[in-house]
Amino acid sequence: MTDPGLRPVDLANQPAKFQDRYKVVHKLHEELVRLKGNKYAKKLVKLAVMLEAKVAKSSKTAQTYRFTVNVLIRDLINHKGNINEISIAGKPLIPGKQKAIRGVDGPILEDVNKIMEALNDLLLTPEQMEKNSYITRQQIEDFNLEFLNKVTFESKYVDCFRCKMKFQRSDIKKEVMCKYHPSKKQYNFEGKFYDYPCCGETSLSVSPQRLGCKVFKHHVFKDEGYTLLSKISPFSDTKNINGLSNVISIDCEMGFTTLGYEMIRLTMVDFFTNRVLFDKITRPLGEVLDLNSEYSGVHEIKDSDSIPYDDAMKEILNKNMINKNTILIGHGFENDLNVMRLIHDKCIDTAVMFLRKGTYKQALKDLAFKMLGVKIQTGEHDSAIDAITTMNIVKKHLNISIDRKEWN
Repeated sequence: MTDPGLRPVDLANQPAKFQDRYKVVHKLHEELVRLKGNKYAKKLVKLAVMLEAKVAKSSKTAQTYRFTVNVLIRDLINHKGNINEISIAGKPLIPGKQKAIRGVDGPILEDVNKIMEALNDLLLTPEQMEKNSYITRQQIEDFNLEFLNKVTFESKYVDCFRCKMKFQRSDIKKEVMCKYHPSKKQYNFEGKFYDYPCCGETSLSVSPQRLGCKVFKHHVFKDEGYTLLSKISPFSDTKNINGLSNVISIDCEMGFTTLGYEMIRLTMVDFFTNRVLFDKITRPLGEVLDLNSEYSGVHEIKDSDSIPYDDAMKEILNKNMINKNTILIGHGFENDLNVMRLIHDKCIDTAVMFLRKGTYKQALKDLAFKMLGVKIQTGEHDSAIDAITTMNIVKKHLNISIDRKEWN
């Protein structure tokens, strides 16, 4: 029999329907009982109601409410029900008790030299870069040395990046019905299955919707690897660009063209001053098929409001911007460097820094909420916000002031 107290508290402003909140309370109670044991079921009723109420009070929209609930359940599982470790909307449930997931223990770093040392300790190792599909200088040298053994021929057939159907590259502009899920599938650790945030379908579903909830009129593709990418445009190596040490956070937005997956917006932010160094729409080399607007935030590319890809790279590769001594920060950064066609060996990748269970990469919006208490990517993405957020996650991790803009 259901405990009569297991229902959401009444609020003046409801972020979600009562039925939805009721289900969440029961879900939280079920999860707490699973983690703590059935003998505590009655005592956990008040805790489940209290947790849901805090989520509801911190949420202004149904979307935010669902997102915060998912983060809460995930954290309960990760911390095995220990509420001392739980935050809701960035605020510890029990002030003063939460361990520092938002930063390492120790004093706030204020000395620039010590900050640079700490940042250098976070650089990806060659092994990490290789494991996470970065194209490195060593790989290119190895490719040249072993060309006869490792040469890759471009196939006239390619798999659609979205629906996985094989098609001819020459048919890239042919109109078809490509059915796909616009969001990446996520692994549900509790249920042991994958689900799609865009529509709620799971890998266990047998409905037609499991194949995709959106339809596009073209297949699209995304080439991987040095050989194929360098055929579209050559890579630039920063090893020959001299300059002073600096730190820059980068985020790119991408779209699909007749040549594959290309950069359509580039944002660069200075780590110490928080100043936006570069933020422009870039014209890709191929003919645009899909600007991926719901994620890129780019709805059109006008010649008057954009610059060619080649001009963008000329503008940012110099002694004052990106040079061989620059530390670059990004999230899932191999994607950004690949569409920029950039070879660089001083990289910090927050997706690799904060692997879940040592294996699974977390979405930037999840890290932002968990570590900074901010909600991003609730709609269209913004490369400026994403670059700043990624930078601030690193600052928080190292106990560096996020707001400080002047340094000795």
